[in-house]
Amino acid sequence: MPICNLFFRQLLVHPHGMQAPASELLGLPPASDPNFQSALRSAGVGIGASCFIPRAGFVGGESGYLGNIANLILCGIAVLVGLALAAAAIRRTAAVGRVEMTILFLMYAVVQGLQLADNSALLKQGSLALTWVTAVHVGMLVALFWVLVWVAFLSLQVVEDGTLLSLIPLFGIGIILAVGSGYIALDTGLTITNYFQSKNPAQIHSAWLFSLTIVWPAAAAAIYFIIQAGVVARVLREKKPLFTLLAAAFVFALGQAGYYALSHRICTGTHAKIDGSWIATLLETVTIGLIYASWTYITEDEWDDYTIGGANSATY
Repeated sequence: MPICNLFFRQLLVHPHGMQAPASELLGLPPASDPNFQSALRSAGVGIGASCFIPRAGFVGGESGYLGNIANLILCGIAVLVGLALAAAAIRRTAAVGRVEMTILFLMYAVVQGLQLADNSALLKQGSLALTWVTAVHVGMLVALFWVLVWVAFLSLQVVEDGTLLSLIPLFGIGIILAVGSGYIALDTGLTITNYFQSKNPAQIHSAWLFSLTIVWPAAAAAIYFIIQAGVVARVLREKKPLFTLLAAAFVFALGQAGYYALSHRICTGTHAKIDGSWIATLLETVTIGLIYASWTYITEDEWDDYTIGGANSATY
Protein backbone atom coordinates (compact mmCIF):
# COMPACT_ATOMS: atom_id res chain seq x y z
CA MET A 1 0.00 0.00 0.00
CA PRO A 2 1.21 3.55 -0.68
CA ILE A 3 1.07 4.48 3.00
CA CYS A 4 3.90 2.00 3.56
CA ASN A 5 6.09 4.63 1.90
CA LEU A 6 5.42 6.91 4.88
CA PHE A 7 6.36 4.27 7.43
CA PHE A 8 9.46 3.41 5.40
CA ARG A 9 10.65 7.01 5.60
CA GLN A 10 9.85 7.12 9.31
CA LEU A 11 11.93 4.00 10.06
CA LEU A 12 14.71 5.12 7.75
CA VAL A 13 15.19 8.56 9.27
CA HIS A 14 13.37 8.83 12.62
CA PRO A 15 12.51 5.45 14.20
CA HIS A 16 11.14 5.96 17.72
CA GLY A 17 13.62 4.95 20.39
CA MET A 18 16.07 3.49 17.88
CA GLN A 19 19.11 4.61 15.97
CA ALA A 20 18.33 5.43 12.34
CA PRO A 21 18.04 3.66 10.03
CA ALA A 22 16.08 0.70 11.43
CA SER A 23 17.66 -1.55 8.82
CA GLU A 24 16.44 -4.87 10.18
CA LEU A 25 12.83 -3.70 10.32
CA LEU A 26 13.09 -2.32 6.80
CA GLY A 27 14.52 -5.53 5.41
CA LEU A 28 17.77 -3.79 4.48
CA PRO A 29 21.38 -4.63 5.30
CA PRO A 30 23.03 -2.59 8.10
CA ALA A 31 23.86 1.01 7.23
CA SER A 32 27.56 0.15 7.47
CA ASP A 33 27.20 -2.57 4.82
CA PRO A 34 28.55 -1.56 1.38
CA ASN A 35 25.36 -2.91 -0.18
CA PHE A 36 23.07 -0.69 1.89
CA GLN A 37 22.68 2.09 -0.69
CA SER A 38 22.12 -0.30 -3.59
CA ALA A 39 19.51 -2.19 -1.56
CA LEU A 40 17.81 1.09 -0.69
CA ARG A 41 17.75 2.19 -4.34
CA SER A 42 16.15 -1.11 -5.34
CA ALA A 43 13.61 -1.30 -2.51
CA GLY A 44 10.00 -1.48 -3.64
CA VAL A 45 6.77 -0.57 -1.88
CA GLY A 46 6.44 -2.29 1.48
CA ILE A 47 8.40 -2.76 4.68
CA GLY A 48 10.23 -6.01 5.30
CA ALA A 49 7.73 -7.85 3.11
CA SER A 50 8.37 -11.45 2.14
CA CYS A 51 7.63 -10.45 -1.44
CA PHE A 52 7.91 -6.99 -2.93
CA ILE A 53 8.43 -5.65 -6.43
CA PRO A 54 11.89 -4.05 -6.77
CA ARG A 55 12.17 -0.51 -8.01
CA ALA A 56 12.34 -0.18 -11.79
CA GLY A 57 15.80 -0.29 -13.30
CA PHE A 58 15.08 2.48 -15.83
CA VAL A 59 14.71 4.99 -12.97
CA GLY A 60 17.77 3.87 -11.04
CA GLY A 61 16.48 0.75 -9.33
CA GLU A 62 17.35 -2.90 -9.85
CA SER A 63 18.56 -3.73 -13.33
CA GLY A 64 16.13 -5.82 -15.37
CA TYR A 65 13.03 -4.85 -13.39
CA LEU A 66 10.19 -2.68 -14.66
CA GLY A 67 8.75 -1.87 -11.27
CA ASN A 68 5.08 -2.64 -10.72
CA ILE A 69 4.53 -2.53 -14.45
CA ALA A 70 0.98 -3.95 -14.43
CA ASN A 71 -0.25 -1.34 -11.98
CA LEU A 72 1.66 1.38 -13.81
CA ILE A 73 -0.14 0.54 -17.06
CA LEU A 74 -3.56 0.21 -15.41
CA CYS A 75 -3.12 3.50 -13.54
CA GLY A 76 -2.24 5.20 -16.82
CA ILE A 77 -5.38 3.79 -18.41
CA ALA A 78 -7.42 4.83 -15.35
CA VAL A 79 -6.17 8.42 -15.70
CA LEU A 80 -7.32 8.50 -19.32
CA VAL A 81 -10.68 6.96 -18.41
CA GLY A 82 -11.21 9.53 -15.66
CA LEU A 83 -10.41 12.39 -18.04
CA ALA A 84 -12.66 10.93 -20.74
CA LEU A 85 -15.57 10.56 -18.30
CA ALA A 86 -15.04 14.13 -17.07
CA ALA A 87 -15.15 15.42 -20.65
CA ALA A 88 -18.28 13.40 -21.36
CA ALA A 89 -19.98 14.56 -18.15
CA ILE A 90 -19.41 18.28 -18.71
CA ARG A 91 -20.88 17.99 -22.21
CA ARG A 92 -24.20 16.71 -20.84
CA THR A 93 -25.61 20.22 -20.61
CA ALA A 94 -29.01 19.35 -19.14
CA ALA A 95 -27.87 16.59 -16.78
CA VAL A 96 -28.40 17.09 -13.06
CA GLY A 97 -25.10 17.28 -11.15
CA ARG A 98 -22.93 17.49 -14.25
CA VAL A 99 -20.45 19.94 -12.65
CA GLU A 100 -20.09 17.85 -9.51
CA MET A 101 -19.79 14.62 -11.50
CA THR A 102 -17.13 16.22 -13.69
CA ILE A 103 -15.18 17.14 -10.55
CA LEU A 104 -15.55 13.56 -9.30
CA PHE A 105 -14.07 12.09 -12.48
CA LEU A 106 -11.25 14.66 -12.56
CA MET A 107 -10.42 13.82 -8.95
CA TYR A 108 -10.36 10.14 -9.83
CA ALA A 109 -7.88 10.82 -12.63
CA VAL A 110 -5.64 12.80 -10.26
CA VAL A 111 -5.73 10.08 -7.60
CA GLN A 112 -4.82 7.40 -10.13
CA GLY A 113 -1.98 9.55 -11.45
CA LEU A 114 -0.60 9.88 -7.91
CA GLN A 115 -0.95 6.13 -7.41
CA LEU A 116 1.01 5.59 -10.58
CA ALA A 117 3.82 7.64 -9.06
CA ASP A 118 3.87 6.25 -5.51
CA ASN A 119 2.75 2.63 -5.90
CA SER A 120 4.52 1.50 -9.06
CA ALA A 121 8.06 1.30 -7.66
CA LEU A 122 9.32 4.31 -9.60
CA LEU A 123 10.49 6.76 -6.93
CA LYS A 124 13.25 5.90 -4.47
CA GLN A 125 12.01 4.51 -1.17
CA GLY A 126 12.63 6.78 1.79
CA SER A 127 13.09 9.82 -0.44
CA LEU A 128 11.52 13.17 0.34
CA ALA A 129 9.86 13.21 -3.10
CA LEU A 130 8.09 9.89 -2.52
CA THR A 131 6.97 10.99 0.94
CA TRP A 132 5.43 14.18 -0.46
CA VAL A 133 3.73 12.39 -3.36
CA THR A 134 2.28 9.79 -1.00
CA ALA A 135 1.02 12.47 1.38
CA VAL A 136 -0.68 14.32 -1.48
CA HIS A 137 -2.13 11.01 -2.63
CA VAL A 138 -3.68 10.41 0.79
CA GLY A 139 -5.12 13.93 0.87
CA MET A 140 -6.63 13.66 -2.60
CA LEU A 141 -8.01 10.19 -1.88
CA VAL A 142 -9.88 11.46 1.16
CA ALA A 143 -11.18 14.43 -0.84
CA LEU A 144 -12.25 12.15 -3.70
CA PHE A 145 -14.55 10.17 -1.44
CA TRP A 146 -15.93 13.38 0.02
CA VAL A 147 -16.94 14.41 -3.52
CA LEU A 148 -18.57 10.99 -3.93
CA VAL A 149 -20.62 11.55 -0.76
CA TRP A 150 -21.61 15.05 -1.89
CA VAL A 151 -22.77 13.75 -5.27
CA ALA A 152 -25.02 11.29 -3.43
CA PHE A 153 -26.31 14.09 -1.19
CA LEU A 154 -27.25 16.14 -4.26
CA SER A 155 -29.58 13.40 -5.45
CA LEU A 156 -31.76 14.15 -2.41
CA GLN A 157 -32.36 17.62 -3.94
CA VAL A 158 -31.74 19.44 -0.66
CA VAL A 159 -29.60 21.96 -2.55
CA GLU A 160 -29.52 22.77 -6.25
CA ASP A 161 -26.60 21.29 -8.17
CA GLY A 162 -24.09 23.54 -9.91
CA THR A 163 -24.87 26.53 -7.69
CA LEU A 164 -22.75 28.20 -5.03
CA LEU A 165 -24.83 26.41 -2.40
CA SER A 166 -23.46 23.18 -3.81
CA LEU A 167 -19.97 24.18 -4.93
CA ILE A 168 -18.89 26.12 -1.84
CA PRO A 169 -19.38 23.16 0.57
CA LEU A 170 -17.99 20.80 -2.05
CA PHE A 171 -14.74 22.71 -2.45
CA GLY A 172 -14.56 24.13 1.07
CA ILE A 173 -14.88 20.85 2.95
CA GLY A 174 -12.92 19.03 0.25
CA ILE A 175 -9.93 21.37 0.64
CA ILE A 176 -10.04 21.10 4.44
CA LEU A 177 -10.11 17.29 4.25
CA ALA A 178 -7.36 17.15 1.61
CA VAL A 179 -5.02 19.50 3.47
CA GLY A 180 -5.72 18.00 6.89
CA SER A 181 -5.32 14.36 5.87
CA GLY A 182 -2.36 15.23 3.66
CA TYR A 183 -0.65 16.85 6.63
CA ILE A 184 -1.29 13.80 8.82
CA ALA A 185 0.30 11.62 6.15
CA LEU A 186 3.25 13.98 5.74
CA ASP A 187 3.80 14.22 9.49
CA THR A 188 3.74 10.42 9.68
CA GLY A 189 6.54 10.17 7.14
CA LEU A 190 8.64 13.15 8.18
CA THR A 191 7.83 13.03 11.94
CA ILE A 192 7.42 16.81 12.02
CA THR A 193 5.75 16.75 15.44
CA ASN A 194 6.27 13.09 16.48
CA TYR A 195 2.54 12.97 17.29
CA PHE A 196 1.80 10.53 14.46
CA GLN A 197 4.96 8.49 14.95
CA SER A 198 4.68 4.78 15.75
CA LYS A 199 5.72 4.35 19.38
CA ASN A 200 6.74 0.75 18.73
CA PRO A 201 8.81 0.66 15.52
CA ALA A 202 8.54 -3.13 15.37
CA GLN A 203 4.74 -2.89 15.12
CA ILE A 204 4.20 0.17 12.98
CA HIS A 205 0.63 1.32 12.71
CA SER A 206 -1.42 4.47 12.50
CA ALA A 207 -5.04 4.64 13.53
CA TRP A 208 -5.23 7.97 11.68
CA LEU A 209 -4.03 6.60 8.35
CA PHE A 210 -6.09 3.43 8.76
CA SER A 211 -9.20 5.55 9.26
CA LEU A 212 -8.38 7.90 6.37
CA THR A 213 -7.41 5.31 3.77
CA ILE A 214 -9.48 2.25 4.74
CA VAL A 215 -12.44 3.16 6.96
CA TRP A 216 -13.38 6.48 5.33
CA PRO A 217 -13.37 5.25 1.69
CA ALA A 218 -15.43 2.19 2.67
CA ALA A 219 -17.90 4.32 4.63
CA ALA A 220 -18.15 6.94 1.88
CA ALA A 221 -18.73 4.29 -0.79
CA ALA A 222 -21.43 2.69 1.37
CA ILE A 223 -23.13 6.08 1.88
CA TYR A 224 -23.08 6.77 -1.86
CA PHE A 225 -24.49 3.42 -2.90
CA ILE A 226 -27.16 3.36 -0.18
CA ILE A 227 -28.43 6.88 -0.94
CA GLN A 228 -28.33 6.45 -4.70
CA ALA A 229 -29.95 3.03 -4.59
CA GLY A 230 -32.67 4.40 -2.30
CA VAL A 231 -33.39 7.32 -4.65
CA VAL A 232 -33.46 5.11 -7.72
CA ALA A 233 -35.54 2.34 -6.16
CA ARG A 234 -38.03 4.34 -4.08
CA VAL A 235 -38.33 7.64 -5.97
CA LEU A 236 -37.52 6.92 -9.60
CA ARG A 237 -38.49 3.24 -9.57
CA GLU A 238 -36.02 2.46 -12.34
CA LYS A 239 -34.49 -1.01 -12.63
CA LYS A 240 -31.65 -0.38 -15.07
CA PRO A 241 -29.78 2.27 -13.04
CA LEU A 242 -30.44 0.29 -9.85
CA PHE A 243 -28.83 -2.84 -11.26
CA THR A 244 -25.95 -0.73 -12.56
CA LEU A 245 -25.42 0.74 -9.09
CA LEU A 246 -25.51 -2.69 -7.50
CA ALA A 247 -23.00 -3.92 -10.05
CA ALA A 248 -20.74 -0.94 -9.25
CA ALA A 249 -20.94 -1.68 -5.52
CA PHE A 250 -20.15 -5.35 -6.10
CA VAL A 251 -17.20 -4.62 -8.39
CA PHE A 252 -15.78 -2.06 -5.93
CA ALA A 253 -16.01 -4.51 -3.02
CA LEU A 254 -14.53 -7.28 -5.18
CA GLY A 255 -11.59 -5.07 -6.10
CA GLN A 256 -10.74 -4.29 -2.48
CA ALA A 257 -11.14 -7.91 -1.40
CA GLY A 258 -9.08 -9.15 -4.33
CA TYR A 259 -6.26 -6.75 -3.53
CA TYR A 260 -5.89 -7.85 0.08
CA ALA A 261 -6.51 -11.54 -0.58
CA LEU A 262 -4.50 -12.08 -3.76
CA SER A 263 -1.70 -9.51 -3.75
CA HIS A 264 0.87 -11.65 -1.94
CA ARG A 265 0.00 -14.78 -3.93
CA ILE A 266 0.33 -12.95 -7.22
CA CYS A 267 3.64 -11.42 -6.13
CA THR A 268 5.16 -14.76 -5.15
CA GLY A 269 3.61 -16.55 -8.12
CA THR A 270 5.13 -14.12 -10.62
CA HIS A 271 8.50 -13.94 -8.82
CA ALA A 272 7.98 -10.30 -7.78
CA LYS A 273 7.02 -9.07 -11.25
CA ILE A 274 3.48 -7.88 -10.39
CA ASP A 275 1.11 -7.92 -7.43
CA GLY A 276 -2.62 -7.53 -6.85
CA SER A 277 -2.71 -3.75 -7.01
CA TRP A 278 -3.50 -3.82 -10.73
CA ILE A 279 -6.64 -5.86 -10.00
CA ALA A 280 -7.88 -3.20 -7.59
CA THR A 281 -7.04 -0.45 -10.08
CA LEU A 282 -8.85 -2.26 -12.89
CA LEU A 283 -11.98 -2.94 -10.86
CA GLU A 284 -12.02 0.59 -9.41
CA THR A 285 -11.94 1.94 -12.96
CA VAL A 286 -14.80 -0.35 -13.92
CA THR A 287 -16.66 0.94 -10.85
CA ILE A 288 -16.24 4.58 -11.84
CA GLY A 289 -17.45 3.70 -15.34
CA LEU A 290 -20.54 2.02 -13.91
CA ILE A 291 -21.19 5.07 -11.72
CA TYR A 292 -21.12 7.20 -14.85
CA ALA A 293 -23.44 4.79 -16.65
CA SER A 294 -25.92 4.80 -13.78
CA TRP A 295 -25.87 8.59 -13.71
CA THR A 296 -26.61 8.81 -17.44
CA TYR A 297 -29.59 6.49 -17.02
CA ILE A 298 -31.28 8.83 -14.54
CA THR A 299 -30.42 12.21 -16.05
CA GLU A 300 -31.25 13.94 -19.31
CA ASP A 301 -28.59 14.70 -21.92
CA GLU A 302 -30.06 17.56 -23.91
CA TRP A 303 -32.44 20.37 -23.02
CA ASP A 304 -34.53 19.42 -26.04
CA ASP A 305 -35.31 16.09 -24.38
CA TYR A 306 -36.88 17.80 -21.39
CA THR A 307 -40.68 17.80 -21.46
CA ILE A 308 -42.57 19.11 -18.47
CA GLY A 309 -44.81 16.40 -17.15
CA GLY A 310 -43.82 14.08 -19.96
CA ALA A 311 -42.09 10.74 -20.02
CA ASN A 312 -38.78 12.32 -20.87
CA SER A 313 -38.74 14.85 -18.04
CA ALA A 314 -35.68 15.16 -15.79
CA THR A 315 -35.66 12.26 -13.39
CA TYR A 316 -34.27 14.01 -10.34
